[in-house]
Amino acid sequence: MRRWIVLLVLLALGGGYLATRGEDAPPVPTAAGAFSFVVLGDAPYFAWEQAKYRRILREIDARDVQFVVHVGDILWKPCADERYRQTYDEFAGLRHPVIYTPGDNEWADCWEAGAGGFAPLERLGALRALFFREPDRSLGRRRIPLTHQGQQPAFAEFVENARWSHDRIVFATVHVVGSANGTDAFPSRSAADVTAASRRIAAAAAWVRQTFAEASAAGAPAVVIALHANPFFERPARARHQAFTPFLEALEEEAARFQGHVLVLHGDHHVYVVDHPVTTGPGVALSHVTRVQVPGSPIIGWVRVTIAAGTKDPFAFEPHTIPAWQYW
Repeated sequence: MRRWIVLLVLLALGGGYLATRGEDAPPVPTAAGAFSFVVLGDAPYFAWEQAKYRRILREIDARDVQFVVHVGDILWKPCADERYRQTYDEFAGLRHPVIYTPGDNEWADCWEAGAGGFAPLERLGALRALFFREPDRSLGRRRIPLTHQGQQPAFAEFVENARWSHDRIVFATVHVVGSANGTDAFPSRSAADVTAASRRIAAAAAWVRQTFAEASAAGAPAVVIALHANPFFERPARARHQAFTPFLEALEEEAARFQGHVLVLHGDHHVYVVDHPVTTGPGVALSHVTRVQVPGSPIIGWVRVTIAAGTKDPFAFEPHTIPAWQYW
């Protein structure tokens, strides 16, 4: 009997903990002269994560933020049209503007049997047709205008590479994904896949350079670049996957010249990280460049980013996550 009493007490205490542990912290007001936005990615992967994902969307909708950036991996198997449509409808239903850049799960890895055995380029075409059918505007109920790379004849297919400004800060999404930037070998890989990957990384590098050029011309105090892949900033050049090299060289060279601060946002490795890994050479770190890797499945969450331009440390980060063990 005594053991049952102890068990009941523990369950009561645990129930109270579970009832309160999942509650989000009270919103922190944005300081005068600053603004906030949301970044998230790599979720939901599994059916049991859907309830948590819907919860974080409600949390985001309740926040006083300027826009939402999703850095890709909106699903993990299968790469079905109905999964695309579900995510599109979720983005369209948020009251904030939503800017999305694709991850590898929703197109580059779709050749896998469990993902449906699709041709990756066909899936990329389907993504573009749905999510980027109006590439000059964001998603979300309140839509904002975007500049996109598809407006340039040399890069007409890259409607997903977007750029916009807020309070003089220049933002850009760049289509660079995991799975070695979509260059991993698969049984039906063709010359068209190889050519498309080469064009995509060339477009990414060009978009980065154009973004910094625009920011410099406008006297912008900061640039924010969002992509899906972790491109291994911390590795020496010889140890990186060559599929990322043109993008990395463009980012490192342009960031080194830029007079303001730089923020790089990405997903892919699912662990929340804030650090300064970008260098211009062995041991030469660029302290004005901050990297944030967002949390991902099985940790479902988002990060509130606050920018206070003109301050010594203009970026502040506030992660909001639901633990892997919590199923609601």
